[in-house]
This record gives sequence, structure tokens and C-alpha cells, in this order.
Amino acid sequence: MPQPTVRDVHILSVLPNVSIAYRNDNYIGEQIFPVIPVQKQADKYFKYTKADWFRNEAGPRAPGTIGPEGGYTLSTDSYSCVPIAFTKVVTDEEENNSDDPLQPQRTAVEFATDKLLLYHEVAVAGLVFGAGTWAASATPATTWDNPASDPMSDIETGKESLVGSIGREPNVCVMGREVWTDLRRHPDLLDLFKYTRKGMLTVAEFADMFEFPKVLIGTAIYATLLESQMVPASGVLTASTQTYTKIWGKSMWIGWVPPNASLGVPAAGYTFAWKSRTVEAFRREEEKSTAYRVEYNVDVKATATDAGYEFISCVA
Repeated sequence: MPQPTVRDVHILSVLPNVSIAYRNDNYIGEQIFPVIPVQKQADKYFKYTKADWFRNEAGPRAPGTIGPEGGYTLSTDSYSCVPIAFTKVVTDEEENNSDDPLQPQRTAVEFATDKLLLYHEVAVAGLVFGAGTWAASATPATTWDNPASDPMSDIETGKESLVGSIGREPNVCVMGREVWTDLRRHPDLLDLFKYTRKGMLTVAEFADMFEFPKVLIGTAIYATLLESQMVPASGVLTASTQTYTKIWGKSMWIGWVPPNASLGVPAAGYTFAWKSRTVEAFRREEEKSTAYRVEYNVDVKATATDAGYEFISCVA
């Protein structure tokens, strides 16, 4: 006896409450180098000479004398905010024919904005873990994925170096996810909690152990090939064509950074930002489409290279 099939009784349609997309869940760049709004696209800022402030020159004043005196010198450094932008084009056909839950205009702005956030993340990581950025750095004698290594001594050595350089305890610790994977189960660190808990360390426990007010684990990734580089001879894109890289790699960094713009402090780095992030729509009538451009004028800069310490290639 003939019976209707599923295709006869149900016409396939798009679910209105589900879609699959990919973007980084956790950008940490602005938590490392705070965003500092500036009034001019390019300008200067003052820098005091460190040694002037650390000289122990005060002493007794003899009667009839002015007593010990001295002074400090000033220099300037500069920033220059470069316009960073990305544009996504939406055709009229796409806009007028999209099914729910697609919202081409909104998605275009979100897509372009995420490109700028990714750019900033890569820029900050490039400085934090850049070769020669900081006045002091070290490569662990034994990588921390080896149970015989001594990360506690390595980290304390770095802290001691930083305190000896700027007279302050580091208030930020940054590491890549691969470093954290090995540190959180290192036997030496777990041994400190063996009577109070089981399992791997938490970020809060690690921060408390080393007295870091802020510990950041970098998990963001980026695609290594641009869209123009992914087109093979056949002209057909495949998922296997692309490769992905972990932005924060296998290193750790500790440093001193104020939460906001501050006077008279050794800030390791800032993100100078001229004007707010802007969204602009441009009509391309001849193409029957609208271009959505997101733009941000920024300069990511290490402002006090003696206020940071890098642990290079901490894990294999």
C-alpha cells in the first residue's frame, strides 16, 4: 500500500534559532596593554629618567645650608595611531533574500569588528612575546612540560629580576594555553595543594601561589593563510587548505601595567587609541551592494621595556 514519505509531508526549511560560526571566545590584549584614548592621532608623552628617582640622595641638612638637593631629567617618546580597518560587502540580493535567522547587515559589522579585535590581539602578542622587546628574559633550562623542571624557581627568578629593575612586584601574568596545560598539572605545583584538594590547579590557585593579581590565559587562534592564498589551481577551496596558529604560543610574560592611563608609573605597555571605533556604510550603487567598514586608529606600544620579563619557549 503506498504511503507518503517524509519528503511528502515535510518541506525542509532553515532552523530559525541555530547557526554555526567560528570566532575567538576570549581576546586578552586589552587586559594586558590598556586602551588609552588620545586627543591627537600622533603626539608625544613624557618619560622620566629612572636612575634619577632611585638615587638615595636625601640626608641631614646642616644649619645655614639648603641641604642636599638634586633634580631629574625628562625625555619624550611618541605614538602614532594608524587607521586599522576591514570592510564586508553585502549585496542587495543577499539582504533581500536571506532567511531567518540570517541578518546580513548585522553580521557584516560583527564580522568586520572581529577582524579588528583579532588584529589587536596579534599585535599585543607580537610585542609581549616578541624577540628583544623586554630588557630581561630567560629560557627555562628544562621546559615545564618535564616533571623534572622547576617552574617555581624560574618564575621567582623572573619576579626577582622585575622587582630589581622597577621596584614593583609584577601585577600581570600572561601565558599561552599550552603553557597553562602543563603548569596546572606540574607535580611541584600540585604538591603544595596535595592535602587540601585533588585534580589540576585552577587559575585562581596559581595566581594566589605566585601573588599575581591578574593571570591571563591566551586561547585565541588565527588562520595563517589569507583568502587570496587559499585558492588552489583547481579554484576550489577545501577546509584542509587552511592552517591555524595559536596566537599566544608557548611562552609566559610577567609585568607591571596600570589598569588605566596613569601619571608617573612604569607602565609596560599601552594601546593608544585615537577616537572611538567607527562603523560606516557605503553604498555601491553600480554593484547594488552596501559596504560596511569598521575602523580603529591605534598604536600598540611597549612603553617601559624594563617593566616586563619574558619566559621564552617554556614548553616543548
